[in-house]
Amino acid sequence: MSKRTARTTPTRRSIGLPILIVAAALVGVLALIGYQWWASRPSEGVLAVDYPSGLTPDGYPYKGNPEAKIVIEEYSDFQCPVCARYVREVAPRLDAKYVKAGKVYYIFRYFPFLGPESFRAAEAAACAAEQGRFWEYEHILFANQRGENLGWFSDDRLIGFAARVGLDRGRFENCLLSGKYRDFIRQAAESGRQRGVRATPTFFINGEKIEGLYDVTFYETYLDTLLQKGP
Repeated sequence: MSKRTARTTPTRRSIGLPILIVAAALVGVLALIGYQWWASRPSEGVLAVDYPSGLTPDGYPYKGNPEAKIVIEEYSDFQCPVCARYVREVAPRLDAKYVKAGKVYYIFRYFPFLGPESFRAAEAAACAAEQGRFWEYEHILFANQRGENLGWFSDDRLIGFAARVGLDRGRFENCLLSGKYRDFIRQAAESGRQRGVRATPTFFINGEKIEGLYDVTFYETYLDTLLQKGP
């Protein structure tokens, strides 16, 4: 029996090993195909900005009414997938109900912390803001996330995104490649840390800190409660 076992065991292994190799290779191929499909999926079109927008006195993008009763400050990282969900699922509702109605003054504050491509994308967004197209560019960045620091937010792609939202390509390219806003973005990140920001998205609504993403009804209830209060 011991000899038969010794003879048959290698045979089973010799049959099983090729099967395992083929199965592993098949899984790898399917994973590669899946990633290539995900990475090449069509991105969204250009956002239509139909509300007041501009830059705050300290250089951050805003939208809405600077005289509004409610001030929302958003700290965000362009490689943050939860931030992208917020932009897709929550922001459009808040824009329609509060920003366009002049009920909210909404400020975007750069908080890149997920790596070098977060900083580079933030620099690019600041260059877009210089030309008055921050919100369109923000939308394109979040719509084109493909993982963290995988080379997707290369200078070439960031410049390509600028052309898609109608920016002056030459002016944008000079701005980005010169590092015009490098120090500004670093200071913005440090300012966020000093304020206690630890993750993205983080919001300050009239000074009250709210960390993370919630269902849109949470924000609507929170804002409606503030609006119902006296001046």
